[in-house]
Amino acid sequence: MTAGDAPAWAVRLRAEREKQLWAVPEMARQLRHAAGGALPDLDSLVRMIKKWEAGKHLPGERYQLLYGRAFGISREHLFGTGAQPAEILAAPLGADEVADFGAWAEATNVGPGTLGYYAGAVNRLAHDYLHQPPDPVRVRAAELTRGVFGLVQNGRQRLDQTRELYGSAAKLCAFTAWACGDLGQMQAADAHARTAMILAEQADLLPVRALAFSVQSKTAFWDKRHTEAAVLARRGYECSPNDTMKVFLACQEADAWQELGDVPRALEALRSVDRARAEIDRDDEVGGLFSCGLARQLNYTMTVRLRAADPAAAIASAEQALEAYRQGEEWAYGTWAQIRVGMAHGYLLLRELEGVNTALAPVLAQPPDLRLATVVTRVAELGRLLAQTRYRDDPLARSLREQIDEYRAGKQAVGRGEGGAGDRVSDA
Repeated sequence: MTAGDAPAWAVRLRAEREKQLWAVPEMARQLRHAAGGALPDLDSLVRMIKKWEAGKHLPGERYQLLYGRAFGISREHLFGTGAQPAEILAAPLGADEVADFGAWAEATNVGPGTLGYYAGAVNRLAHDYLHQPPDPVRVRAAELTRGVFGLVQNGRQRLDQTRELYGSAAKLCAFTAWACGDLGQMQAADAHARTAMILAEQADLLPVRALAFSVQSKTAFWDKRHTEAAVLARRGYECSPNDTMKVFLACQEADAWQELGDVPRALEALRSVDRARAEIDRDDEVGGLFSCGLARQLNYTMTVRLRAADPAAAIASAEQALEAYRQGEEWAYGTWAQIRVGMAHGYLLLRELEGVNTALAPVLAQPPDLRLATVVTRVAELGRLLAQTRYRDDPLARSLREQIDEYRAGKQAVGRGEGGAGDRVSDA
């Protein structure tokens, strides 16, 4: 085919390139820039451009769009909408063209180092959250999430790499859902929890799916959809591998049933907790926030005992939980606060105000940036119980109510949410 026989679109491609004063290698760089870098190497692109400008075969739809983006001209203007000559459209694929596609298929914008960085970053966030104020950790999670989203949306990876990126994105969304719930921001928590599940299903990784079920259960609980919360926790339990996340999902199910007042089902869920604990045979997928040590497990046991009107057993569970921390289990300020609030509740049911004061005092002394909305709500519930007639004139009860009012007033942004947070015990 001579230059005079080249189709109109081929002539336009060369003319537009020359109008920009671009040599063929520069045209290749412009196409790579338009694609965000996810194209074959420059040498391969140079060969392809020369064949296109010679009219040997029509660029595919993707490259037509990239040409339009590079030149700032519509695809229709560059390539036209009419049928191309049969000998051009029906030309067999050449070896170079097939090789170029193979090079494109191998191209990736991530490597083992990047994938490992994001996986490690998720684990660090989950551990840091147990000890640090929630908002700064959540900001770090947002930055990481944008990075992963950008890699998936704007680049190209091998299928196994894309799956791993989806898994990291699911974990990050799950983390953010949990943090938003603790901050009382339920709309954001729900959006992140749902996205975590979508990504987990795309990644097709059972441990990540179990984690997504956990945050969906928590979000449903906070929205007072307790039956749904129990069902979601059970579904997560059934798909979870034998790690402490499975223990935690059974705890969540027990918590949902006790909130509904269904003590028999809550007790059955606690039996699932014990079975899951006995069957652990692997490390946690993430750990930290998404793990369940003995103290956290006993915190849930305590809430069921309180619902069953067995305050002595609840206090015993709280004491065992605090002892687990003293024995070296990873400490989490949110769970620690709940344990002490639950212990105070047990003493209040026994009408032992000195016990209430001793259990609650360390929680009331927490700095404002560690006062999670969930814990604040549980402390407020104690304040309402202390306002009942039988305690109205008691000096210690009156002092506790005043301290609780001061605690709630000083909660700052950590306790302010979008409303509808419910009264779930926070389990950070």
